[in-house]
Amino acid sequence: GDEDTEEYPNFVMYSNPGAPDIIPTSNFIKLDDLQGGEIVGIETLMSDIVVFMTNGIFRINVPSADPTNWSLVEAHPNIGCLHDKGITKVPNGIFFLSQESVIFLDSSFQATPVSNAIRDDYQAITATTPTIMKTHFDVKYNKLYITKLVSTNTEFWIFDVFRQTWSTEKHTSVLYDEFSLDNNNNTILIESDTNSNIRRAVDTAQYQDKGSVAIDMIAKTGEQELTPYDKNAYIRRVNTNTNKGGGTELDLDVIAGTTVTKENHLDGAQSTRTSQRAQKVQVKISDDSAAENYVKEISRVDVEYE
Repeated sequence: GDEDTEEYPNFVMYSNPGAPDIIPTSNFIKLDDLQGGEIVGIETLMSDIVVFMTNGIFRINVPSADPTNWSLVEAHPNIGCLHDKGITKVPNGIFFLSQESVIFLDSSFQATPVSNAIRDDYQAITATTPTIMKTHFDVKYNKLYITKLVSTNTEFWIFDVFRQTWSTEKHTSVLYDEFSLDNNNNTILIESDTNSNIRRAVDTAQYQDKGSVAIDMIAKTGEQELTPYDKNAYIRRVNTNTNKGGGTELDLDVIAGTTVTKENHLDGAQSTRTSQRAQKVQVKISDDSAAENYVKEISRVDVEYE
């Protein structure tokens, strides 16, 4: 009866071989985390089982010859996972969302933060609305999607796994809050409210939502420290090499205390004078034009300062 129901949020249980409906008490694995917390997700990594808890990451080694001869170790006692929607398996490891960073767990159980470029914005969201943050791996383009904002618009952080770079993608007037894949491994964005819009994340025939609204493409660096001292550096210019792809020129923002904005400015090799003074700088390149049926590229960005 319901009055006898017991919950064990820190237990992993497994059935007997060939009998998935039989789980004897001898097959209970208790995860003792000194910091407390509960299990939020379980994944496989090579021949091991990874158990994600709110305050730690555990590793269960399961020998194929005798699964009952398992061994347990807390691989990362100081790293926790936000929730199950923040865990995504990829071909050579697992991405997951912690309170402080996006973490990549490789096959040797090395945990590496990959989100320094978006650290401040990322931590602001995990501190306020962590439940909106969901992950999805685009197997076709080798990119990790992370939901950043679901409001009147939808924004994603996108991590290019091959290039190790971050960008932000904004979808106007739609609330994409779920992901899926079609039969050809194309990533599908799903709007689960009353409109129920569905579209491919990458559609080279039409980079627009619902056939009419352009997708805002934004590439933005993290804060790059120019000097470790209290004195400001003099930012002379920003050198870029871009390709507008036949559409309108890209927008440039140089953020260093104040913001220098150059709309419809970038195409080809250029050097843009900024004459700003600051200790840190960010560079943002974006495109929100309606002519989105072009492939646009950013191949180089560097900052001259003294």
